[in-house]
Amino acid sequence: MVEIRYGDQFETTDLAGRTVSEAREHFKSELGIPDKATAKLNGGKVKSSAELDTVLNDDDKLTFAVSRGKGAYLVGALLLALAVTGGVFAYGWINATTTITASTTAANFADVYAANATVTGWAAYGNTKGNIPASDLFYVCPGAYPGDLIISVGIGNAADLSEEYRVISLQLEVVDSANTSNNIDISGGHGAEWVLLNLNNGTVDMFPDEGTANMTVRIKDGFYIAHAKGHGAIAGSASPELFCEVAQKGL
Repeated sequence: MVEIRYGDQFETTDLAGRTVSEAREHFKSELGIPDKATAKLNGGKVKSSAELDTVLNDDDKLTFAVSRGKGAYLVGALLLALAVTGGVFAYGWINATTTITASTTAANFADVYAANATVTGWAAYGNTKGNIPASDLFYVCPGAYPGDLIISVGIGNAADLSEEYRVISLQLEVVDSANTSNNIDISGGHGAEWVLLNLNNGTVDMFPDEGTANMTVRIKDGFYIAHAKGHGAIAGSASPELFCEVAQKGL
């Protein structure tokens, strides 16, 4: 079967073995094919002199089209130019600009310092348990930043600690300069004043209230249970290494 098309009109019929010239003549009246229409076979142009010798095969696509001359495009362009320059538009765009003034600052939105001088340690023996005393860990100074902060504290050497302890658990809180616990619940409730940092939960996030001045991250309470190691102190490092990150939560 061969598809023959002119404009929006087309037919699919058995023209295999016929020439392009015969197909043109046969469908000239039915599809309204003008004499000046150019033939294209499967997308390739067929010269007028070759239509008598070009034989159609099954699945061929024969198209007739009248090409527009350059004069039509030139007239169209001239009319468009006259339309643009010859009158006043009723619709259009009105533009204006403005500037949003913003500034940057070279200061940190917050500073954090390790309170190494106030951290109290403990002596861990094999197969023993004990309390971890309250101690200051980090000082957080928000400066002039007006938004909320996220304070994240994590254990840096959890793999080493897991060889020494069955359990090590720290209750962490954020206190102000008057040593009053800060609400650190992201939901804004008033029941979460401490978080639990341990070997199963190696990083905790705290969300102090907006507008809080200098703050201290401290151990509120804690305990440990050491592995059974026999007589004397356990070998290796039993000291937790903690790190603190302070980030902006938003205004």
